[in-house]
Amino acid sequence: MAWTAPRTWADDTFLLHSELNTDVRDNLNFLKTNIALEAAVELTISGDADAKTKAFHSIDTESDDPEDDLDTITGGAEGEILFLRAEDAARTVILKDGAGANKLDLRGNDIYLTDINQFVILMHNGTEWVLVSGPNHVEEFTVNAFQYPLPGTDWTPELNGAGLAASLGAKKCWLPLNFLKLGDQILSYKLVGDATEAAAITLDCKLVAIHKADPIATSDVAGGGIVQVDADGDFDVEATLTAAEVVTTDWQYSLELLGTTGVGDSMTVMGAEVKIIRLS
Repeated sequence: MAWTAPRTWADDTFLLHSELNTDVRDNLNFLKTNIALEAAVELTISGDADAKTKAFHSIDTESDDPEDDLDTITGGAEGEILFLRAEDAARTVILKDGAGANKLDLRGNDIYLTDINQFVILMHNGTEWVLVSGPNHVEEFTVNAFQYPLPGTDWTPELNGAGLAASLGAKKCWLPLNFLKLGDQILSYKLVGDATEAAAITLDCKLVAIHKADPIATSDVAGGGIVQVDADGDFDVEATLTAAEVVTTDWQYSLELLGTTGVGDSMTVMGAEVKIIRLS
């Protein structure tokens, strides 16, 4: 049974029983057994906003940009339901969590639409759109379980994190991302700590992918390197990947730190804050 678009009746129209059966009886039976929407109507983001005209929309980025934010959807009223998906898997739509008139209350997390088969359902509460269901959400995890090749000689465990004493050159330690699940998408990370410089101090960090091979192989993830820390004071440096890194079977990920200290220098890395997309 399929839905039939009801006709518009004119005054004094003569009705056949077959027409009533098709336009009324069959459509009522369809509604009793199905929940159905018309095909998605495309909307293109303009200034981080869109205007709802239907219950089901596909969203495209402004000027076909690779990525675009959507934080406001006008045209809603209390009780209305809205279904959203991406228009094109090659262009990422980021639904931004917010509060206020026609904003998107996404329970504190942004939602990334990266596939045309990922759907978000929102309901209008009279003021803003509230998340009912979504395919994924952004989470941030802290990591501080360092791996030390020569503890006590190079990087050394301490209460505050991983410490590097004075007069040590090009010393490495690692920070595994041991919270990841298959399907997670790594977006960025921040390295947090403090440097005490008396001579010449440097700290580099990069995201390394480790994958099964014979022998086991490693590769640097594009965009996964921080801007070098080379000055006295606390630091909170971020690296944003060139493209989201999808976690698949037989792959592991770790941050590799490389530090150098001069006479009288020292540094401590507390850990990292890693931002990912996780499927709901």
